[in-house]
Amino acid sequence: MHFIKFLFLLILLLIRDNGVLMSCQFQEQEIRNEWRLILQQKANGRLGLLRENSIDDGSVLYMICNEKDVTQLLCTDGQFNIPLPLPYCSNPLRPKLQESHDFYCPYTAYCVGFEFSCDNDQYFVVTYRICFDHKHMRAVYTANKAYPYFMRRPDNILFNPDEMFTMNLFAAYNKRDIYARFRELLGSQQPFMTHNEQERRIDRGHLVPVADFITNNMMSSTFKMINVIPQFHSINSGNWNILEEWARNPINTPAKVCSGALSSVLKLPNSNDANVSMYLRNELIPIPLWTFKVVLNSQGVRTVFLQYNNIHDTTPPDIPNDTCLTVPCPPSLNLKDSNFYGYTVCCEQKHFMRKNLQNLEKYC
Repeated sequence: MHFIKFLFLLILLLIRDNGVLMSCQFQEQEIRNEWRLILQQKANGRLGLLRENSIDDGSVLYMICNEKDVTQLLCTDGQFNIPLPLPYCSNPLRPKLQESHDFYCPYTAYCVGFEFSCDNDQYFVVTYRICFDHKHMRAVYTANKAYPYFMRRPDNILFNPDEMFTMNLFAAYNKRDIYARFRELLGSQQPFMTHNEQERRIDRGHLVPVADFITNNMMSSTFKMINVIPQFHSINSGNWNILEEWARNPINTPAKVCSGALSSVLKLPNSNDANVSMYLRNELIPIPLWTFKVVLNSQGVRTVFLQYNNIHDTTPPDIPNDTCLTVPCPPSLNLKDSNFYGYTVCCEQKHFMRKNLQNLEKYC
């Protein structure tokens, strides 16, 4: 055993002496309960969000609880210079919404991120961007960068009403409110939703996934109501989840990702067999018929997915050719060929971008 330890130390010394830089990595238990914002100093001296759990030797990290509680962490010879975890951060920075003018959007563009000052510099570090239609209270599309999964989200991160989604709109996603809405629109005997629906329920479906981020506070920034669409639960946890995991697979990361919903609205038949457009509140919060995800991987290869958000259709859908010219999907994907899990096709990327996401090539 002593010989093995000696050999391991000798190898480490040889690596260092031959000019191969070592790196530091967080262990999950070191940041499991950490609510500080973790930032890395870039070559220009500015701070940026830490997105990967591999920190080059000599790098300086800033762990910011708030502007009065900042800890510098140095990676030296593969080790951090301060023992972790740090004392609990009881008053962390909160994610904010800020209107943006550098992100193309035919409606209103926003950035979600964190605002703070450090070393006399002002910062707003962005976790993701979003295009939002206020007239119908719908997320049109988002843009973010996907990185490999690191750890599960804390159980205490929840959606809450905010400055845009007041309590009335927030409650539109409650199970009993959705059941009442289905009865209101389709008739009291509608067969699509029960009062305590589980299997066919509708989720607050993340567009920017929580698992694309490695720290608790960055994960919490995805729990903004502006970042969700009404999505059937079996689709959210089915093929949509498969697409999210594929985007953050190390073979693709860091990947630029745009996720969103087309303007077409789900229609279901009422008691008179007339199709009714499904909105969760009046003419607000439409249930989208089609969602999409665009993944531009680290090699510059763009893949476009189009997904059907209607579990109540028993036949494969007709693909809207004006939106998507179908092409084969990557063979590494194991998608379920079912409407219940989200019928999914891949689209010719240039045509899709031109028709749906003009001017967003640098984001996805």
